[in-house]
Amino acid sequence: MKKHPIYMQPNLLADYLKHQKNCYLFLDIDGTLSDFTLNPKDSFVPYSTLSILRELQKYGFVVAIVTGRSLVEARQLLAPIELPIAATHGLEIAVNNSLGKFEDEDEDLKEVNTLSIDTLELDKIKQDILHSCAVYDDFFVESKPYSVALHFRKNPVLADEAYRLMKEVLNPYPDWVLKPGKYVWEAVPKGVNKGTAILYLLGKIMNKASNDTCAIFIGDDITDEAGFRAIQDSKKIVEGLDQPPEGLGIKVGREPTCAHYYVNDIKEVTDLLKNLLIFCQTRDRSPSGVIKVNSHY
Repeated sequence: MKKHPIYMQPNLLADYLKHQKNCYLFLDIDGTLSDFTLNPKDSFVPYSTLSILRELQKYGFVVAIVTGRSLVEARQLLAPIELPIAATHGLEIAVNNSLGKFEDEDEDLKEVNTLSIDTLELDKIKQDILHSCAVYDDFFVESKPYSVALHFRKNPVLADEAYRLMKEVLNPYPDWVLKPGKYVWEAVPKGVNKGTAILYLLGKIMNKASNDTCAIFIGDDITDEAGFRAIQDSKKIVEGLDQPPEGLGIKVGREPTCAHYYVNDIKEVTDLLKNLLIFCQTRDRSPSGVIKVNSHY
């Protein structure tokens, strides 16, 4: 249930991380690490932000990306650093430089989403969307390897028309659904969301020897709500762990959200990351290489 979250003062985040917890940080890209632009191709993650993420890695802080971007685009935006990535809302997952797609035969990946992706259907959906939008100058169709998105950033008043066109195109395809985002409607296979992707990544990258863990997810978009719910739900299940990690959802922006906390904008996200780095720099590194931090909520 969405509500008005509590303001998270960036320089006080470390106060939330007490009592020797291992911390895992999940980040969206657009609207969180990079500014929102009219054309998604114009977005970039500032080098200063990338430098902070790299330094957090050096101190043993586990950082992962959960984004609607394709894996190729996410890697380009994050270069030269390498991070675990759940791309296309979790349809593409790369952990330790190994790529997994849910239509592969890997049983571990199928536990996240058992749906096979019909590439022929996707190609037809893409063609139909391009044909339907041909008369609109203010639409931008983004073709991804396993989904297709219709952006109306240039003209937000076209929101209803974008929805109508996408809904009409998807009517013959019951295995596909529309996912709303910030000035975008995206056609994706049923069952795909960032919450499932985060839980999958947690099961792969967490220290299985310790259940004493805090997972943080920062995002700004409608699609990030599933991620907030996943890490804040005490009943969630993470494979390989007897007890699920405590979760901290942080929304970028003041809109109603199911996240418990919010920061105002991207600048405050950067300030928050800087605060985490300063905190790490003041602590001794544990023998396992994972930063142990103190905190209660």
